[in-house]
Amino acid sequence: MISPVTLPCPGAKIADAARSALPVLRTERLVLRAPVLSDFEIFQRLFSSPSAKFIGQEPDAEAIWAQFTNYTAGWVLRGDGMFTVCHDDVVVGFVFAGVEPGDQAIELGFFIAPEAQRQGFAFEAAKAALAHLRSIRPEAIVSYVDPANVASQALVTKLGGTQTDTLEGALVFSYAPEARQ
Repeated sequence: MISPVTLPCPGAKIADAARSALPVLRTERLVLRAPVLSDFEIFQRLFSSPSAKFIGQEPDAEAIWAQFTNYTAGWVLRGDGMFTVCHDDVVVGFVFAGVEPGDQAIELGFFIAPEAQRQGFAFEAAKAALAHLRSIRPEAIVSYVDPANVASQALVTKLGGTQTDTLEGALVFSYAPEARQ
C-alpha cells in the first residue's frame, strides 16, 4: 500500500536538518526527540489500539495520520509539538507538548505503549516535557483527561496538575506556572 510513510522521501536531508534544530530532552532513562517518519508505525499502532479509547472516538487511518502530522508540524509552525519517547533507542510512546484544534492552551499529553507501561516512563517523560514547556513560558499549560482514565488523572495530579474545568467531556487539568527567578 502506498502511503506518505512508504513513498520515497527526496527531502530527507532537509527534514534531518530541520529536526536538528529542535529540542531533545534527556532524562535518566529516556530520550525525548522530535518525531521521524518511521515513528508513524508505532503511533498508528497505539492510536488504533483499544487503550486509545481514552482519547475519544476510535480514529480511522486518515485521522491518525492527521493527528501525527499536526503534532509534528507544530514544531515548524509554533515552536511546540510532539516528542517521541525512546528508551534504549526503542520508541515507547509519545508526549504531546503542543496545540491541536479545539485546545484552549498548550496541551501536555502522553501515550505510552502498553508493553512499556507501569515502568514510570509516562511520568518521567511528561515531567521533562512539562519542564521544557515551562522554559518557553506559555500563557497556560493544560492536560485534557477522559473522566474514566483514572491512571492519567493520577499521573497529571502527580505532575502538579489541578482540575480546573471540563471541555467537551474531558477533565481539564491546569499547571501552575513555574516561579520566575
